[in-house]
Amino acid sequence: MPVTGFAVASIGLAYTSQGGATYNVVFQQFTDADLPRSYDGSVAYARSTTGTNTLQGPASRQKNIWAISAHLSKAKAKELDDMFKAWDNDRATGKAVGCGLTDETLFDPLTTTVIISTPPSFTYLSPTRYLVAIGLTEL
Repeated sequence: MPVTGFAVASIGLAYTSQGGATYNVVFQQFTDADLPRSYDGSVAYARSTTGTNTLQGPASRQKNIWAISAHLSKAKAKELDDMFKAWDNDRATGKAVGCGLTDETLFDPLTTTVIISTPPSFTYLSPTRYLVAIGLTEL
């Protein structure tokens, strides 16, 4: 019996380059059941030399990170590659490089700003499909 009533899990990534070009890629066909969003784990529990419990880490909430592995059409894979090149060029010249991200994969939808922390990699699957992997970090 087919499962019904569930929305398609997706992650949308958008960027507008300093030159004005806009990019928008939506990931929906993930390679496995693992969800791509997790926390960066920058807070650490420790005990001081006197036995006091301490928490170490930034004085802000822990950010999200994404390790996305998904199938894309050839056209969307090319758009992601063009997005990365534009983003990297803006980054290299000291310009603002925040990408917009909407994540509808885990519990409540999340809209935030991210950077590309691991450049995309591409694996050829067929003349019309590519496997894409990319890492993102919330700002």
